[in-house]
Amino acid sequence: MKKLLYTLLAVSILFATCKKEDSTPNSQFTGSWTGTYSGGDSGIWAATISLNGAVNGSSTNANGDNQTLSGSVTNSGSFSATVGTGSLGSNFSGQLSGNSGNGTWSNSALSFDGTWQGTKQ
Repeated sequence: MKKLLYTLLAVSILFATCKKEDSTPNSQFTGSWTGTYSGGDSGIWAATISLNGAVNGSSTNANGDNQTLSGSVTNSGSFSATVGTGSLGSNFSGQLSGNSGNGTWSNSALSFDGTWQGTKQ
């Protein structure tokens, strides 16, 4: 009986000292972000990053054309998103670090490419 009590006590202590995993994996990037892009086309973008790393927002080019922006960011800050839909969509990729980020974008259908940058608000 004594052995059973010691075993239960040891298991209880073990579970009590285990570190709980962070339930907000992308918390450092969560919030509102804005930025610009340039190259074959230029404009501004705004997006919200949620706790699960989902990126949702919009982009407006120099002609005033508005398009949706959707994508994701990983715990390490690897960013990928698509602006627009279908064959005319542009692919954005890059890296977020702290309160800023940058990368490249391309649109193979229009043979456009360039760079982007952004900051957390």
